[in-house]
Amino acid sequence: MQYDYIVIGSGSGGAAVAARLSEDGKTTVCLLEAGGKDRHPFIHIPVLFPHLLTNPNTTWQRKSEPVPGLNGRPMFFPSGKVLGGSSSINGMLYIRGQAQDYDDWRDGGNEGWGWDDVLPFYRKMEDHQHGENASHGVGGPIAVSNTVLSNQSSGKFLEAAVAAGIPRIADLNTGDQHGISTVQGTIRKGRRDSTARGYLRFAKSRSNMTIRTGANVRRIVLDGTRASGVEYVDKAGGVVTLRAGREVILSASAVGSPQVLLQSGIGDGAELKAVGVEPAHHLPGVGKNLHDHLFIHLQPRLKAAYPTLNQMLSSKPRMGFELLRYGVTRTGAFGLTSTEICGFLDSTQQGLRPDIQINYRPFSFDYSTQGGFMFHPFPGGTASICYTRPKSRGAVSLVSQNGGTRLAIQPNYLDRDEDVQGMLRGYKMLRKIINTPPFAEFLEGEHGPGAEARSDDEIIQHIRDHAATIYHPVGTCKMGTDPMSVVDDRLRVRGLSGLRIADASIMPVITSGNTNAPAIMVGEKCADMILSERNR
Repeated sequence: MQYDYIVIGSGSGGAAVAARLSEDGKTTVCLLEAGGKDRHPFIHIPVLFPHLLTNPNTTWQRKSEPVPGLNGRPMFFPSGKVLGGSSSINGMLYIRGQAQDYDDWRDGGNEGWGWDDVLPFYRKMEDHQHGENASHGVGGPIAVSNTVLSNQSSGKFLEAAVAAGIPRIADLNTGDQHGISTVQGTIRKGRRDSTARGYLRFAKSRSNMTIRTGANVRRIVLDGTRASGVEYVDKAGGVVTLRAGREVILSASAVGSPQVLLQSGIGDGAELKAVGVEPAHHLPGVGKNLHDHLFIHLQPRLKAAYPTLNQMLSSKPRMGFELLRYGVTRTGAFGLTSTEICGFLDSTQQGLRPDIQINYRPFSFDYSTQGGFMFHPFPGGTASICYTRPKSRGAVSLVSQNGGTRLAIQPNYLDRDEDVQGMLRGYKMLRKIINTPPFAEFLEGEHGPGAEARSDDEIIQHIRDHAATIYHPVGTCKMGTDPMSVVDDRLRVRGLSGLRIADASIMPVITSGNTNAPAIMVGEKCADMILSERNR
């Protein structure tokens, strides 16, 4: 069977590409998703997203190799395994990043990727709660709404951050993030607005759009240097080959996209031969340049007079009330994003662009052994920081095992001292905020295990022992002009025709903040480039 375009992966980028390419009602598009449909009820109730992360029906349950910078700990490395990809299981924060992030991409040789170039695509994809202006759009597929604070501790944290020297701003998404605010989230009327809902809900009814779930892509079919099709394993275990009349667009995530390329013989030729894969196209940058945001928590234990969501979600009567409230009004605790307060600051205090992201959640938790959340029985909050521009780099690769190959993920967190020092500065800022009135008036103390970490060395040890990914891996098929680049600035895989990549893997350098919105923008821009080239 042949289609004009085959899109691999229905996540943040892939759903956008497939929906836009099929809008004319004539161009045939086949969207392949390895996971299933987005029917699990927890997908659509925002506050229940932690339960999705450890569910093998909704999430790829990957783990990294032991990470030296984390004292040998492997890292839980999930991604979405369902229509909508990670946009169906994430914390729903809508963060674009700094204008300079994109200007740096452009100045690195990627024409058309500066802030002024990408802003129209952000506006195009949005249906913003507060209407259209120079920064935001309306009528797009993805709802963007402002968080309504659920708990007084969130408001007090915001006030304390301002008192500690971080300016309050109205909007984190204008290109200048310096400041703190309530967050914007991809939520429409109390329900998650994933790319499955935003882009595919209407596109799937088009006669020229085919969506196949349970389609686990094994390789891209090459005819010489042209990508001519895709081979996948269906739900019954059968091998299916589809032909692409125009192009294949790979949107399988920063882990899945390099995996598909490597399995197709596209990567470093010597490394592929070493694991028994026949090289088809030498492209040494495939899988390299992996980087991610790491965060560390500081969990304030609050006085008993100030309950948080811990009590709201662990008390059966209160949970029953919140469920009823949500069912009737789509408001309350069950309609919240993963974070209520978000801010960005320059931890060097040298007048540079922000390098630290701060989040506050009105609940506290421990990680389960599977990587999910377990709420504490006492009133508590969770403040966290991440160093937004990490310099450490890792890789996604194939390694030999038992006569075959397996996927290996090595993020190399905290490999560079600059990242360690950035995390340290951010952690100290968190301590300053929670000990600043009015939040300090709520504070009973810090919940362990970080409470005893006071000296720089103790805090760094705590970070290496307890920091975790925020699930923002990028860069493994980076866009650029150097020999390790995988795609050019039109997202075409170098040295091949008929193959593009449209997901977070193409980012040469990670954006400052959450990566879901940038990945959707990449999908929008990829579709626009394809259509403009075709029309021309």
